[in-house]
Amino acid sequence: MSDVTPRLLVVDDDEAIAESLAERFGARGYSVTTAGSGGEALEAATEADVMLLDLQLPGGDGLWVLERLKGEELAPTVVVITAHGTVGRAVEAMKGGAYDFLEKPFAPKRVEEAVARAAERARLLVSNRALRAAAPRAEMVFADPAMERLAGQAERAAGSNATVLLLGESGTGKEVLARAVHDWSARSSGPFVAVNCAALSETLLESELFGHEAGAFTGATGRRAGKVEASHGGTLFLDEIGDTTPGFQKRLLRVLQEKRFERVGGDRSIEVDLRCVAATNKDLKGMVEAGTFREDLYYRLNVIALELPPLRERRGDIASLAAHFCDHFAQALGRPGLHLAPEALATLVAHPWPGNIRELRNVIERAAVLAETSELTCLDLPADLTAAVGDESSSSTACATDANGFHAQVEAFRRQLLAQALASHEGHQTRAAEALGLQRSYFARLLKKYGLNR
Repeated sequence: MSDVTPRLLVVDDDEAIAESLAERFGARGYSVTTAGSGGEALEAATEADVMLLDLQLPGGDGLWVLERLKGEELAPTVVVITAHGTVGRAVEAMKGGAYDFLEKPFAPKRVEEAVARAAERARLLVSNRALRAAAPRAEMVFADPAMERLAGQAERAAGSNATVLLLGESGTGKEVLARAVHDWSARSSGPFVAVNCAALSETLLESELFGHEAGAFTGATGRRAGKVEASHGGTLFLDEIGDTTPGFQKRLLRVLQEKRFERVGGDRSIEVDLRCVAATNKDLKGMVEAGTFREDLYYRLNVIALELPPLRERRGDIASLAAHFCDHFAQALGRPGLHLAPEALATLVAHPWPGNIRELRNVIERAAVLAETSELTCLDLPADLTAAVGDESSSSTACATDANGFHAQVEAFRRQLLAQALASHEGHQTRAAEALGLQRSYFARLLKKYGLNR
């Protein structure tokens, strides 16, 4: 849909009414076409954003048209026109997918308002489709028991409409978990709209979230809907909520409590149906005590709190995540067979990962781009990473400089990794092999080699 020229299709077998409506809306900036039958309406439907549809039509009435538009992703937003005494059929049309209805004879202002609302809804639907298409799918990769428990809690939380607060250091995967909550919820067919609250000033953040009216501030040349409206029927994810100001927090609180808001510079109250998931790496409770975060908003957000552990506390996930990123970049870069050498994997597991999953992903991407072969070795990892691991302790399982110590440490690490995988999956060899990204037969041979098959 064009932000400048909404496309209106007027469907009425009374040529005088159709021409009058076409002239009225053409003068108000709409691109207008007309149709005189149900068949003509269907032929022109994909080229319209809004359809004014009379119920009494030759060649298939309005209900027949609605039935055939049902389920079409690019169908226009329909406003039904009904004669006096047939309101019951209009209600039937609303159940069949119509957005609104007008009863003849209708006042000019009434039809203009109905079409304007329908055009705005059509614009939001297009925006929502674009957001869903651009949003990457949630990729929950874990093998660690602590993460299994957390994922289970998140899935149960998704079944409610309660606000979810995600806590944890930067890079621990809070947005991925937020997307998973959305995908597991009854709102999964709606939009998932993410906003980084730390990236914008208070003024820009309010405009981004709530939208603005023309003239609300310098440069606001037209009306613009915000992310709150775009998330109607879906999930609004507010990342870095701890970086917002008290003024913004007050406006957000009203949205969460009353499910309504006004655009910046506007006075019309707009209702919205959304589920909020917020995330932060800050101590919100401490901020409440310090007076830098609103206590009422904190309790509104903290209905269900889930804390993601840092990667250094879930080392059982490092191998799975590393294999996942190897597969991802093998496909993205056209490098089939990309994999980590055992000593490189040992180095990754021993690293403290201050940047968490985001740092691990960046390390694998760098190695995948620069490696000369499909096997990623210690030489393909950043020098500061291997040096840091080597300095941690003399018993490190990372890439050692001593030839004898190196092989002994790699073997010891491989046995430890296999044993941990078995313990994490209660001895279930197939699940343990999958967690390590290994084929079941190869995993069994390794268990036998290291005496772990008993």
